[in-house]
Amino acid sequence: MFRSSILRLLVLLPVQALRWDAEHVGYNLNENQDAVEPTDYWGEWKNHTYHPSPKNWRFPFYVATMDRFVDGDPTNNEANGTVFEHNWMTNQARFGGDVKGLQNNLDYIQGIGIKGIYLTGSPFINMPWSGDGYGPLDLTLLDRHHGDIEDWRALVTEIHRRDMYVILDNTMATMGNLLSFEGYVNASTPFSWQEHNFLWKGERRYHDFAPGNDFNASCEYPRMWGQDGYPVGPEILSLQNGCKNSEYDQYGDIKGTGAYPAYQSQLSNFASVQDRLREWRSDVFDKIKVMSCIQIAMFDIDGFRMDKALQTTPDKLAEFSTWQRQCARNHGKENFLMVGEIVGDPKLASVYVGRGKEPNMVESNVTKALMATNMTNSSAYIREFGMGALDGAAFHYDIYGAMTRFLG
Repeated sequence: MFRSSILRLLVLLPVQALRWDAEHVGYNLNENQDAVEPTDYWGEWKNHTYHPSPKNWRFPFYVATMDRFVDGDPTNNEANGTVFEHNWMTNQARFGGDVKGLQNNLDYIQGIGIKGIYLTGSPFINMPWSGDGYGPLDLTLLDRHHGDIEDWRALVTEIHRRDMYVILDNTMATMGNLLSFEGYVNASTPFSWQEHNFLWKGERRYHDFAPGNDFNASCEYPRMWGQDGYPVGPEILSLQNGCKNSEYDQYGDIKGTGAYPAYQSQLSNFASVQDRLREWRSDVFDKIKVMSCIQIAMFDIDGFRMDKALQTTPDKLAEFSTWQRQCARNHGKENFLMVGEIVGDPKLASVYVGRGKEPNMVESNVTKALMATNMTNSSAYIREFGMGALDGAAFHYDIYGAMTRFLG
């Protein structure tokens, strides 16, 4: 039953959203049966007392990739019924780890002094063989390999009962691998400000976001900064003349490794396998922010770790973080954590942390820097008070690189 329904679910036309469907009750976070548009989606943990945030997040974390941890429920290993879906003997297929396996081993995690658990990868449906979770095909439908809504809630409840906290990965603007570009179906696509026409790779479709090939001459680009931490200059701004009328960026691909101009990284598909949502387009952003808020309301999570944070445009990430913090406050969480993966020059990273700073905004007086408060002159920051992007880094490549040099 599930195999046929999920195939039908992913073959619908892209303009049709994944509205409420009785077949997906227990896995679809959208519980609003009357939802017409994705911005109407909603779900909430009824008759539940939400766990408050910690006053201070400085404590040990444990990082777990759900599929690679412990297989607590073997019955969900073949959830999609596809070939090569599950094989615990290889690292190229799913191992079988799930929510129940993690819950059954909380004694061990707590016993080594852990207070926070960060679960890597999106909890939502991926390709059957993609166990890492970084290519979601939908942002409200859970991956059945990990468990259903009640399984997730049981895990979070037990984590909170132990006075521990849980952070989920949030891909925000990166999705699966359903789109290709005309002329480059089997090759990496070079970057182009004119953008490329898209082609579907197969019959699968996204439901809540639609690509497009028509040209929009009135397209307004977001503010962008370079790796040097300063706004891009006229040599880049002069190239921003319109864009495709698409909810996805169609500028091309970047490799999984290597250095690129920041604007290219923010507009390109990562490693040629992750379709990129145009989060800087307001109607796209409105859908993304609601879908992430639903995760807080449905699961009582304590924070997000933003995957590929520096591939998101800075102002939209700040707006997103502000929205999620308010969503969390609405559920009794006053210190919701927003951290992110930082891969880029430290000068560019400073644009993303807090209200953001450019190099010429650095306070040279150490005492004044340490004594800065929320009342500090706003001219010393890129964004106004209340518009903080990241609280800090979670997987900072400069630190990672230093550790590998030191530890081998």
